[in-house]
Amino acid sequence: MAYIWRLTKYPLRHKKLFFGFLTAATIGTAFNVITPSVLSVIIDSVIPTTDYSLLIAYALLYLGLNGLYSVFDIIARYGAALSAHQSIYELRKDLYQSLMDKDLAFFDTNETGQLIARVTTDVTTMREFLVWGYRVIFVGIVQLIGTYIVMWTISPALTMFMFGALPIVGLFGVAFAKHVRPVFFKARQKYGELSSVLTENIVGLKVIRSFAAEDREAQRVLKANREYKNVATRAFRLAALYQPLLPSLLGVVTGVLLYLGGIHFVEGTLTYGQFVAFVTLIGMLVLPARFLSWGIGMYQRASAAAERTFYIFDHKDEIQDPEDPVDGSDIRGKVEFVNVCFSYGNGRMILDDVSFKVQPGQIVALLGGTGSGKSSLTNLIPRLYDVDSTPTIKYRGRTYRVDPDGVVRVDGREYRVRDGHVSIDGTECIVRPPGKVLVDGVDVRRYRLSDLRRAVGMVHQDPFLFSATIRENIAFARPEATQEEVEAAARAAMIHDFIMALPEGYDSTVGERGVTLSGGQKQRIAIARAILADPRVLILDDSTSAVDARTERMIQQALENLMRGRTTFVVTHRFSTIRNADLIVVMERGQIVEIGTHDELIRQDGVYAGIHRTLSEMEAIAAQQHPERDLGRGEMA
Repeated sequence: MAYIWRLTKYPLRHKKLFFGFLTAATIGTAFNVITPSVLSVIIDSVIPTTDYSLLIAYALLYLGLNGLYSVFDIIARYGAALSAHQSIYELRKDLYQSLMDKDLAFFDTNETGQLIARVTTDVTTMREFLVWGYRVIFVGIVQLIGTYIVMWTISPALTMFMFGALPIVGLFGVAFAKHVRPVFFKARQKYGELSSVLTENIVGLKVIRSFAAEDREAQRVLKANREYKNVATRAFRLAALYQPLLPSLLGVVTGVLLYLGGIHFVEGTLTYGQFVAFVTLIGMLVLPARFLSWGIGMYQRASAAAERTFYIFDHKDEIQDPEDPVDGSDIRGKVEFVNVCFSYGNGRMILDDVSFKVQPGQIVALLGGTGSGKSSLTNLIPRLYDVDSTPTIKYRGRTYRVDPDGVVRVDGREYRVRDGHVSIDGTECIVRPPGKVLVDGVDVRRYRLSDLRRAVGMVHQDPFLFSATIRENIAFARPEATQEEVEAAARAAMIHDFIMALPEGYDSTVGERGVTLSGGQKQRIAIARAILADPRVLILDDSTSAVDARTERMIQQALENLMRGRTTFVVTHRFSTIRNADLIVVMERGQIVEIGTHDELIRQDGVYAGIHRTLSEMEAIAAQQHPERDLGRGEMA
């Protein structure tokens, strides 16, 4: 009930329209239930008089009541449809905004297919309820009450018998809700799982075909499809069983009433006209019974859909704008990591006590193997994720969290914090406050998100392009940019000549996710997008990995000018990029193992120096075997 009430708040935003169509339905129903009484008067009072003019008048009255019922029924239907579509428009708008405001952690724990199902099919289910459910349930109740009132004016005794059927109807509705709603909810979940599998297979079709996995993936889709079919069949089987029962129960009651009404007619306590009117009213009870049965079914489906959909609204985001934000309109680009720890919520530490400082305009190269924490580190700067907010201790080279109750768990044993220290087997460990990321000396959590993210530009390893024109993709961060500014950014990314060679130039449309472009072309358009955004902090996540040696040289020349005066973090394995950085940060398992310039790290003769020697040897061998190749483009493993 709570979820349907929340859904009802949407049509209640437009009270005149919502209550207008309900009022029209009420008036139309009133005209409908009055018609049997007019029929009774015609039979008992008008026909015996043989006054044809009076008969014509009552006949016109009867037709007029039916006509008014039709008019108000049309108004009610149209009003319900308008109210429903306006409500769904606003619900979808709020859902989209809620999804856009969600932390990335939300999408890490919720499958894309499930979210798509909630925003599409679940919303469609709620729309059906808004179009039909309110009206049929309301009309059913009004017609049921109105019919009872008119029946009472004809025969209180027979009407009292009808009241005995109401508890049966109520018990039926409770039983229906108890058994059917959970099954419909499970059916919605299974549909979401099916959507997830289909989404993955469509997006990953190239990988499926590359590994000849069509048959295996087809079986996975078949399994998800079969599970949904089984649950959905069970749900609609229950609905098919329950929904006809209510009219059937009323049919039994109707049969008994016809017998009792016949006895009253024979005994003379009912006139012929009253008997006909009463029988007509009994027949009219079947329609509201069907309405209520149908409406209850839609209610249960809509309730299950609403529960899944409002889950999106109810999910509490951890990353929020501060109540009193610091002005971030003039960020210069000084970045500092102070005792940063981070995990994705599964307990495994991705970043472990990371600390270093970057001055404005410096170029920082982040080097490390897969899973070392390089990309996670850069994601903390624009607050795509937040640092862990719990205090920690350092014990034997590992970091441990302090629970909110002041307890540290190490190797299954618990140690309590006392006076800011924890004693573990005679070792005193100082409790350190939660880490933080500073930009211009201010914790990033104190900036307004929009200000912070405008100051940080990102180019990812796998750039995402929208199914739009090239100009719209480059100007995504600044839609108001002039054509000259867009072209200047494209020239800086060495993509202008390619664009101009296309038949429609900058108005050429790229396919979905940029499928009509090569990897290098997508990379350069993404770089142009970042250039046009003019950020103070630039993050390049292996952004030249998909380009050839010649294109890389052109991009590097452009990036040298672009990065001048900007703080730049470069996540890369390419030696040509790393060697020219102001600061090199070597990471392993979420920790910094070495930090310094190229010359400093070579002198240290550590991890970086070993990688450099290996690479130099590989380049020398390659130069002997393929002297024609450009060996200025090395890669560090």
